[in-house]
Amino acid sequence: MGKLGRALVTLAALLLSSGEASGQPNVVILLADDLGWNDVGYHNSSLRTPNIDRLAAQGIELDRFYVDPTCSPTRASLMTGLFSTRHGVNVPVQWHTQNGLPLEYKILPEYFKEAGYSTHLVGKWHLGHRRRDYLPNQRGFDTFYGFVGGAVGYYDHLFAGGIDWQRDGVTVEEEGYTTELIAGEAARLIGESAGDPFFLLVAFNAPHTPIQGPGGARAEHEGRKTYLEMAGALDTAVGQIMEALREANQLTDTLVLFASDNGGQEPVPFWMEWLIPPTADCFADNGMLRADKGRVYEGGIRVPAAIWWPGTLGSDVALEQPLHVADLLPTLAEAVGFPVADLDGESQWLSLVSGEAKPRRAFIVSNMGSEAMIDWPWKLVKEASLPFVPEFFASETYYLYDLEVDPEETEDLAASQPEVFGRMKQELQGSVRRNVIEVDFSQEAGHFGGGVSRKAWAESLLEPEGSSQ
Repeated sequence: MGKLGRALVTLAALLLSSGEASGQPNVVILLADDLGWNDVGYHNSSLRTPNIDRLAAQGIELDRFYVDPTCSPTRASLMTGLFSTRHGVNVPVQWHTQNGLPLEYKILPEYFKEAGYSTHLVGKWHLGHRRRDYLPNQRGFDTFYGFVGGAVGYYDHLFAGGIDWQRDGVTVEEEGYTTELIAGEAARLIGESAGDPFFLLVAFNAPHTPIQGPGGARAEHEGRKTYLEMAGALDTAVGQIMEALREANQLTDTLVLFASDNGGQEPVPFWMEWLIPPTADCFADNGMLRADKGRVYEGGIRVPAAIWWPGTLGSDVALEQPLHVADLLPTLAEAVGFPVADLDGESQWLSLVSGEAKPRRAFIVSNMGSEAMIDWPWKLVKEASLPFVPEFFASETYYLYDLEVDPEETEDLAASQPEVFGRMKQELQGSVRRNVIEVDFSQEAGHFGGGVSRKAWAESLLEPEGSSQ
């Protein structure tokens, strides 16, 4: 796309944002799970992910798209437009957690419903599963097909001994590889759309553990080779969904966003697998970025992402504007034309349509007590001990990096930039905090496989709080 093409795209988008274009776009969010920075072809030429690469090439590659370093916090920020320190879901929801994303928040699908959209979730929820009032159908989604926990077996659809695969609150026992089932359901919904605008969140579990590739269940995996097969199946699924949009003549009427929910989990030493079982069997690659899933360094929070709205959003130059997942709600609100309350995230629509970086407020990411504040180009890291560390061994250490000159976070500038360091530390420490999800390390981590040992998740709900039953 040349300069004239980009100018025409920008003009069309600006007309749309001022209300002079007709119609509301469909919105499709494609969310990968634990996909590493170096696990897409447009970051790593040794890999093939042609469909994801096409989104980045024909749309806008979001080079500095930030999320929280684990699943539930990112999803809660997407839903609320708030930072994880504020909405309180700043650790992953565990299989035995009894609450979830606080019910007082109005969330993304509810906004879309008020704007006249049908709303659909296909795939992973992970924002509360033990009580019906936390489930997707009670939080604004017209339809839900997938699983409610943090992970699931790709073939047996089991986690922690129970089947976690359902349609609108009723367990579905069916065969199939989850990535392919999710893609098929998303394509079906697109094909059956009747002309009214729709919001579709397609939340894959790929390539999250367990490491199980497509083509049939196998007794053993082959490490990164199998992991890349999973990423390939994810890419094929993205292509299937984009083709469904084309066949339904909906492509030019649809805004599509692709992103990972956090950085990939790279291989860890055996003692770490023993200490934290969910880190076992991980084979992602975050390239030059420091650290990985669970940590607030770049490898845990800066993820592959792209956005495309044919004829409206596209560029042959990557967008360098820092974006936070909490920005998506206000950004989509401006694109579609519905009002939102005062949020932590802020609309990045003008940067998307102009292709230029704009000044923005600082933003925060967090996980299990560790936090980072980015006030471009400065990044303040608060690295805290994990919750299971005894109090007399616990520590809290702060670091300062200049991401523009040091994206690998190799040089701590806290001592050489005392004014910046002091200002950001004071701002971070003074920010609003809430914690609604308690991590219980006395419980087992949950397991894959092993057969059914308890009721299916959809049929093992607790009664709502305040219920007399």
